[in-house]
Amino acid sequence: MKKFILSMMVSMTILSFNSCADSNASQDQNLTANESSQIVMKDFGRTVPVGIDKENGKYRVSFMVSAQPYEIKDTEENATYISMIRQAVKEESPVHIFLKNNTSEIAKVEKATDEDARYFKSIFNKEEKGDAAKLSTVIPDLATLNSLFAQIKSQACGTSTASSPCITFRYPVDGCYARAHKMRQILLNAGYDCEKQFVYGNLRASTGTCCVSWVYHVAILVSFKNASGIVEKRIIDPSLFSSGPVTDAAWRAACTNTSCGSASVSSFANTAGNVYYRSPSGSLLYDNNYVNTNCVLTTFSGLSGCSPSPAPSVGHCGF
Repeated sequence: MKKFILSMMVSMTILSFNSCADSNASQDQNLTANESSQIVMKDFGRTVPVGIDKENGKYRVSFMVSAQPYEIKDTEENATYISMIRQAVKEESPVHIFLKNNTSEIAKVEKATDEDARYFKSIFNKEEKGDAAKLSTVIPDLATLNSLFAQIKSQACGTSTASSPCITFRYPVDGCYARAHKMRQILLNAGYDCEKQFVYGNLRASTGTCCVSWVYHVAILVSFKNASGIVEKRIIDPSLFSSGPVTDAAWRAACTNTSCGSASVSSFANTAGNVYYRSPSGSLLYDNNYVNTNCVLTTFSGLSGCSPSPAPSVGHCGF
């Protein structure tokens, strides 16, 4: 079946909205460049909106898998599009989205096909069982935890020991879902499993050199025994904390860095480690064969900092 998840196609669609000062002008070819305007749009593809909230005269829209916020202006011209997005969020169904080129602004919304709807319904909550149940869910001590953290951090893009694909900690704009899944794979290879924590809201984080906005963020949540033998939990996320594991409270606080603007957490949830993506309503996606994971990381591997934004297309990374 054709893969549609976040299918950002290369082709460009151009809409021209022509105006003419002279009401007697009858032919478009007679219009000068100053008498016409163009909105160049990129086909974002067929995807599922999972949230829409009004903010400062426009709507912030979130889509399945992507952590980036998108927007659509609250205008009379966009009223039908906004209504379509609201209905799609309610039904968790796909729509066809077009963006203004090189921006995160939604320019057009079209109804998806029945085939699209059937496909998206089929992939949500479709879990594939693996062998992780045989692994330990508790790391024996702090020293082992720190060693595993160092191993994960060494796979960051730009380091001499990074494997292929490397992990894109240097490019936080998007791809947290792929980074978290790759980190879990490293733990599995070392004989341990973990959970993941998803946090949702109007999130803003600082990389130390720039700020990034998210509609959600995810990282691995590990359990370990402290010096007293008591089991504690820590988040591993070198994209925000390069010095070591941190508590989940500290991690969520870093996701709401108000020095980057207004920020808040609406909810958070822990999941099993094999969950690739969790929607705000609790629907789940899986990537047990790491095809999507590795493709996303490879696509972002040469990037760093908070640009480009929006992130490059990962439409070729199908499930």
